Amino acid sequence: MRVAYKFAYFGDNFHGSQYQPNLRTVEGELFKAFSELGIDAGVARYRCSSRTDAGVHALGNVFAIDVDAKKYLPRIINSKLPEDITIWAWAKVSDDFDPRRDATSRVYSYVMLKSDIDVSLMRKAACIIEGTHDFSNFTKRFAESSSNIRTIKSVEVRLDDRFITIEIEGNAFTWNMVRNLATALEMIGRGVRDVEWMKSMLDPENYFERMEPSPAYGLLLKDVKYSDIEFEIDEYAFNMFKRKLEQKIRFYGTQFKVFSIMDDFLDDLTE
Repeated sequence: MRVAYKFAYFGDNFHGSQYQPNLRTVEGELFKAFSELGIDAGVARYRCSSRTDAGVHALGNVFAIDVDAKKYLPRIINSKLPEDITIWAWAKVSDDFDPRRDATSRVYSYVMLKSDIDVSLMRKAACIIEGTHDFSNFTKRFAESSSNIRTIKSVEVRLDDRFITIEIEGNAFTWNMVRNLATALEMIGRGVRDVEWMKSMLDPENYFERMEPSPAYGLLLKDVKYSDIEFEIDEYAFNMFKRKLEQKIRFYGTQFKVFSIMDDFLDDLTE
């Protein structure tokens, strides 16, 4: 039986999601858990939907393995996983299911502080990104033969009291693509580049430019979507993850306020 699992992780203390010998990675921790449960990742045909870089968080990444679904509920595998990884939903899938190949789209959110940024300009540029384009200017080139053409279904730029959230949904993404797009949108929002520059960036045959990707800590792999799969939530695992999130929000929310008070105090001293 083949089973797909939806899982979340806090990326702070990982050297990315992909397995690397002698480094702490998400897959490394998954493989340790599998081993303790008597699962051989190779024999079970382990596959994962999306790879994330060091520091990037995930809410709805997906992996699949060949196991007995009733024997290996999310809560069972979670019992062998560290606190910063939680499997919270599962689904029985076809024997040939591949979570990477069969995904219809992936949704990423990028969060940044809104200081001195014109969100209306960001939104105009975001509209240009939608559709099918060559994103070579927004990725690392591995080889001339590799294609960087991707289809972006939607780009939304949302604003609240202190933060800007860029939500991007596409069929697939190249390495650093979302973080580079976040950099480009921020540059336009700050007036460093104009909106028309985005069109040039999407025409790599005639225009070439590189940029630094936005910091990894602002990026979240929010969801991976499939056309004919309905994931069943493991209520126990789901509630456990909610409690972990609440602890994080309480801790970092308090830290944010403490640092804001420090910053305000220093500003008052210089007025």
